[in-house]
Amino acid sequence: MDPKSPLVALRTLARAEAGREAKPSAAIIDSQSVKTTDPKLQRSRSCPSLSGGPRGYDAGKKIKGRKRQLAVGVEDSLIVIGLHPAEVQDRDSAQEVILELRRLRQ
Repeated sequence: MDPKSPLVALRTLARAEAGREAKPSAAIIDSQSVKTTDPKLQRSRSCPSLSGGPRGYDAGKKIKGRKRQLAVGVEDSLIVIGLHPAEVQDRDSAQEVILELRRLRQ
């Protein structure tokens, strides 16, 4: 995530007001499979840029769509957002989120 992004600026400001360090030291990661229900999005499989991004099928939850991963701080501030096709396993997508968290701590 870009250190100059609005999300980083808002999180830093909120942490400063709470008397905390600018960079979070702990995070919680969770994921959610989300259906893509718009018929226009489902018809344009040949062009992912027109369909709003990649999507897949989560066999465990029987959902066709996307999977999002969120890493939040202890005061519920958003730290990292990940978005993948639903077929990506949680353990694989969590690795990407963890790498991004490590990059932010540097």
